[in-house]
Amino acid sequence: MFLESFQRSARNCSSLLWKVQDRWVFCFVLCACLLGVWGFSDAPVATLVARESAELIAADVLAQHNAPVLLSAQLVKTRFFMKTGLGGEPVDFLVDGKSIGQTMTGGDGWARKEYVPKRKGTFEYTVKLAHGRRVKAQSRSAMIGSVSRNRPIVLVELQSAMAAIEVKSFGPIDLSALGKTPGNLPDPMPSAAAALTAVSKRAALLYLFAGTDARLSNVHDWLTKHEFPSAPVFILSPGARALASKVEGWKDEGWTNIQAGISA
Repeated sequence: MFLESFQRSARNCSSLLWKVQDRWVFCFVLCACLLGVWGFSDAPVATLVARESAELIAADVLAQHNAPVLLSAQLVKTRFFMKTGLGGEPVDFLVDGKSIGQTMTGGDGWARKEYVPKRKGTFEYTVKLAHGRRVKAQSRSAMIGSVSRNRPIVLVELQSAMAAIEVKSFGPIDLSALGKTPGNLPDPMPSAAAALTAVSKRAALLYLFAGTDARLSNVHDWLTKHEFPSAPVFILSPGARALASKVEGWKDEGWTNIQAGISA
C-alpha cells in the first residue's frame, strides 16, 4: 500500500516537473524568436545620445530708433581652457518674448539677426538654441539701447561707480578674493545710482566694464540689484587703447554726439 502511494506521488512530481520544464522551454524559444525578429528588423532603433554642454553669449547693442541694427550671439564650447566657436546650430532671437527669426551659427560660432527697434529706450532681447540636437546651452539675454542720433550720450566706466575693495593680506599673500565667487562685484559708491539716474534724464547712458563677455550677465544683475538706470553694457578689452578704439568705432557708425564720460 505504501509502495503504491509512493509510486503515484513520484509520477505526479515527474509530471509537474515536465510541465515546469515545458514552460521554461517555451519562454526560452519565445525570447529567442523575438530577439531574432528584433535583430533583423529594418525599423530604426532609437539610441539616446548625450548632448555636450555649450554656452551662448549675447552682446548688448546701441541702436538708432527706427533703423536696422544687428543683434549678435555666439555659441562656444570650452576645450582645454579655450573657448571655441561652434558652427551649424540654429539660434532663435526673441524680443519681448516673440521670435524675430532664426540664424545659423557660422564657423566662428557667431549668429547675427537684423532688427529694427520701433521704440526708444532700453529693452531686452533673448537668444536660445532652436533645437540643439548636438549641444545644449542655456538661453541668454542682452540689452538694446535704442536712442535718437541727436540725443547726447554719456559714457560711464562702471568701476568709477564701485566702491574700492579693501585688500586683505597675510604677509605677502593677497586674501582679497577669500570667500568671494567669480561673479561677485563690489558694492556701489554711495549715491552713485541716484546721480546717474539724474544724468539719464538728460542724456543716454552707455556703461563700460573692463572684463570679459562671460561677466556681462553679472554686471546686468548688479545694475538691477542696486537700482541703476537701465542702459547697455559694453565690455572693454585689455589694453591702453581699448576705450579710444570703442569710441572711434561708434563715431565711424555715426554716433558723433558722445559729449561726456565718467571714468574711474
